[in-house]
Amino acid sequence: MSNLPRLDLRKGVTDPVVIWISRQKVEEGDLQTLLDRLKTFCITREDVAKYQAQMILQVDGYDSDPRELTDIPEVRALLRRLADEWPYWAYFLNQVDDSLPLLASCAVGEEFLGGGRVVPNPARLDRFLKRGFAGMNELFDRFDLPEQQNEELSRGLFEALGLD
Repeated sequence: MSNLPRLDLRKGVTDPVVIWISRQKVEEGDLQTLLDRLKTFCITREDVAKYQAQMILQVDGYDSDPRELTDIPEVRALLRRLADEWPYWAYFLNQVDDSLPLLASCAVGEEFLGGGRVVPNPARLDRFLKRGFAGMNELFDRFDLPEQQNEELSRGLFEALGLD
């Protein structure tokens, strides 16, 4: 074991975009409105580069609910669909707050034990990561972004999810 300081490879948030999901949208199961908005970030190279790891996932309207967001079935269902239907989450979600762990917990959870404790399903975790890396790689290829950034973002993703 090395005594060298651990480097934080996760990119910080400088130009944040809040992906705000209201309780109403959660209860309606309305993911399409959000997906339509997210498409706009994948049109130009400039936007893709500017918003790399800059999105914050915010589910609103549950402040008075004593449960953690991962313990609310409707939240889990919507975020699982988001992870399945928007392959670019690994590229755009920031790596310094709870956005990635929240999405991952909802998408890969097998058992939800309360208090935000989640038992992951290994097969779902594998699919989740493969989908995220595929979406990330697609954007790097399509917009000819630097490979070094891809490697840094990938390492930061593992670190943010506690998989390093």
